[in-house]
Amino acid sequence: MPIQLVFSNGQMVAAEGVAKLIAKHRQSVAELERLGKRAMEAEGSDAILLGQKLDAVMAEEAAVRRRAAIAPVATIAEMKMKAAYFQRLTAHGWCEIDVDDLRALLGSFTKLQS
Repeated sequence: MPIQLVFSNGQMVAAEGVAKLIAKHRQSVAELERLGKRAMEAEGSDAILLGQKLDAVMAEEAAVRRRAAIAPVATIAEMKMKAAYFQRLTAHGWCEIDVDDLRALLGSFTKLQS
């Protein structure tokens, strides 16, 4: 599902750059949830294999989250999008965000050129 920005005038505008990283992170979180459910029901060797896959997907999710946090914003709209997304991550407990990710997120906002 592509992410789109909706402005106050109701006009939709496609977003790119930061939006693609956010979409990729959303996919990683969804895959983690799917694998986590399967791992909880698995037994024996299936549980071991799913556990290893879950570890790999968790590492990928953390890497994508870090890239999304570090990604520079080009517009106020991208800044708002990133802030809203990371706020939802923390509010809904979809994943744990460490202090370094929050610092990178805030640092990306300070690099916005007017």
